[in-house]
Amino acid sequence: MSKRETTLAGLEPGSFRDPDSRVVTANGRVFRLLSERGLADWRALSSSPLFAELVSEGKLVGTREAEEDLRALPEGLHGDVAAALEHDVIPIVSYPYEWTFEMLRDAALLQLELVRRAIESGLILKDSSPYNVQFRGVQPVFVDVGSFERLRDGEPWAGYRQFCMLFLYPLLLQAWKDVPFQPWLRGSIEGISPQECRNVLSARDLLRCGVFTHVVLHSRLERRYGERPTDVRRELKAAGFTKELILANVQRLERLVSRLRWRPARSAWSMAASV
Repeated sequence: MSKRETTLAGLEPGSFRDPDSRVVTANGRVFRLLSERGLADWRALSSSPLFAELVSEGKLVGTREAEEDLRALPEGLHGDVAAALEHDVIPIVSYPYEWTFEMLRDAALLQLELVRRAIESGLILKDSSPYNVQFRGVQPVFVDVGSFERLRDGEPWAGYRQFCMLFLYPLLLQAWKDVPFQPWLRGSIEGISPQECRNVLSARDLLRCGVFTHVVLHSRLERRYGERPTDVRRELKAAGFTKELILANVQRLERLVSRLRWRPARSAWSMAASV
């Protein structure tokens, strides 16, 4: 590695949840610090044909191992830094609570596509946050390569709950109930809980395709396990959770999300503009 000097703008405040992967900025460049485990997961991703495919399709941010001296980078992990990556810079950074309905839906479909294709390549995504997606023009691009990890037999999709709370429920409520998701996501970084979503939906909505599985059952699990999601994962693993079950769930979600449409209510202003 070269030992050129690096002046750091600092650790990214939004990159703090993953102990194996942390983003820093330096001289207008974007780096990701990896732990030993994070480095192993990165090597599994980068050596897979999937990585080159996603980058060439514009669906995954361009990434390479950095040549910087690690001593020039700050301590951003709980353990030692094993390596650093450098990402292509996304010119304009935006946040989910600033997006339109269509942008959130496109980001959700990208997230599901990445999960599906990752599983087919022996990988999976450990989380499902819209904050891992940015836009280049109108195209969503996934920027958190640290989210990819090796698929482990019997493990469920850990990002399912997060996908529902930050992607699916906001889209459902705006499409079906005309409830804007932007104020809700701005006020809650965790998103909309299953019970909150169920409270807003009508009895008729509960009969819609996918609602019983992704809202009603999810709400019951939340009440049963409370703040003990590890118990859910343990029981699913003991039951023999397979990647085929994850793929089937992802494909059902893709069909549900792709069919969602939001038609804004007509106002006096919109009618006047159309004259």
